[in-house]
Amino acid sequence: MTGFTAENQAKSTSGKNAKMLIQEMLNAMLALDLNIKVGNNYSIGYEGKAKQFKMDFSVCFSDFDNEKWLIKSTNSIRERIYGAEFFAQHIKDIDESVKRILVVVPDSISDKEMKNKRNYAQKTRDKEYVSFLDDVLTVNELQQEIINKASGAITQGVKSNILGSFSEKSVVALLNDERNLILWNDYAGSQQQVKSSTFSYYKGILEAVGLVEGKDRIAKITASDDIPILSNRGAPKTDVSFVAETDTVVISRNISVKNSAEKVVSIHEGNVVDLISALRINESSELASALYQFEECGSVEGEKGLLTKYPGAVEVLTQSLGQYNKEMAEFFLFGVNSPLLTSSEIQVANMILFIEPFAVWVREEYIPHYLSKYQGKGQLGTPFKWTYPSGKRGKKIQIKGYTSSS
Repeated sequence: MTGFTAENQAKSTSGKNAKMLIQEMLNAMLALDLNIKVGNNYSIGYEGKAKQFKMDFSVCFSDFDNEKWLIKSTNSIRERIYGAEFFAQHIKDIDESVKRILVVVPDSISDKEMKNKRNYAQKTRDKEYVSFLDDVLTVNELQQEIINKASGAITQGVKSNILGSFSEKSVVALLNDERNLILWNDYAGSQQQVKSSTFSYYKGILEAVGLVEGKDRIAKITASDDIPILSNRGAPKTDVSFVAETDTVVISRNISVKNSAEKVVSIHEGNVVDLISALRINESSELASALYQFEECGSVEGEKGLLTKYPGAVEVLTQSLGQYNKEMAEFFLFGVNSPLLTSSEIQVANMILFIEPFAVWVREEYIPHYLSKYQGKGQLGTPFKWTYPSGKRGKKIQIKGYTSSS
């Protein structure tokens, strides 16, 4: 085989692998019940002419008047982008249902190609540059944009359940993905042929626990979202657990996964008696009494709120709760000292991962970060919002915390 032929074959294999990543992602979107339709090999032409204008994939959003997005897969912005521009111009003239045309690259392209991707993406938004493309995205960025678009027609509760489950299974899949392991151990030698849409997440998780790409060679990673339930049948803080084996160490970690573009989300629901137990508060203290009164009222303000019924309790909580901020962050976010644990080794999380925007922290670093950043934003002297779950006033409290979007 000549060098020229081998090079062309390598490019062909690389292109097929890049396209396969998009297909895998779109298949995952179909499984989410987002009311979308996915098509392959879109083609169209002017009336009476051949269908010469083509794209690799189409996504149709049924809840948005069948709005259509088209996708062109490529590994190289320089080689393919101008052809995509030509096709995009004519497609938009012919097909009024097409609202966006996107060029999509793997997340695991070279630094040089990623720079080209960012530069051309900026051109599509630049008013001085005429482009018929709407953006240049990685596979992972495209996935998030499809989710954000399609889930706009779904109620918040259903959306949270769908995205929560999907996020957990996605983290398990990316940690178990052999392609990510190969890229981690030899990125420079592998990235031309081995394509991944999740390597940046994989790398972020492993670097957060102190491993170094290319230096700490991974022999095996096993991840699972099969986590035992709590004694009250509720879900623990751990969503995904994994074990990573290198040549020298075995690392076991439990991850709490958060996927929400909201700045404030519910991070804990439960009885006050469990909170008092987790914080080691004396049951006969004023603070314990004030917490029970808060649970009874369910909120600080309002006609049935704490300020109206037990105004003295607000002062007690504001003066005393703050001294437990670290312990509350450990309990609310990671499950530390929960009296409901049945398997503390796996149910207590020691990492937290945010999907959008992506951020990953170990517990020891995240808690001081959280306390410092949000101390002045909460209620009752804490960096948390205090209320009650819908329909459960007087039965449970609900704690809301801040996300990486804040």
